[in-house]
Amino acid sequence: MDIVHKTKLLKWFGQNLKRARKDKSYSQEALAEIAGIDLSHYGAVERGERAITVQKLFQITSALNIPMRYLFSGEPGRPSNEREDKLEVLIEFLREREAEDLDLFNDILSKLIEWKYKKY
Repeated sequence: MDIVHKTKLLKWFGQNLKRARKDKSYSQEALAEIAGIDLSHYGAVERGERAITVQKLFQITSALNIPMRYLFSGEPGRPSNEREDKLEVLIEFLREREAEDLDLFNDILSKLIEWKYKKY
C-alpha cells in the first residue's frame, strides 16, 4: 500500500471514529479514559495521524458499545450514510436478543408506527 493510500485510509478511519464518539456524546478525554488509552495516542488516531492496534480498537468499541464494523462502514473517500449506520447498530442490537424479545420489539414498533401515522 502506498503512502498516499495509507494516509487517506487512516484519515477516513479517524473520521468514522470521531463520528462514533460524537454520536455517543463523549469528549476525546472521556473516551480515552474509559477505553484505557493514552489521550495523545487516541487524538492522533482520530486525526488520521497514527494507526491503531486491534486491542486498542476493541477497547474503544467496547467503551462506545458499538460493533467494530461500525467504524469500517462506507468506503474511504465517501461520506457515510447516516441511515445505514443507524441500521447497522440496530441490527447488531437485535442479533444479540432472544426470539421472544424480537417478537416483542416487532409488536411495539408496529404499534408506534401505527400511532405515528394515525390520522385524527
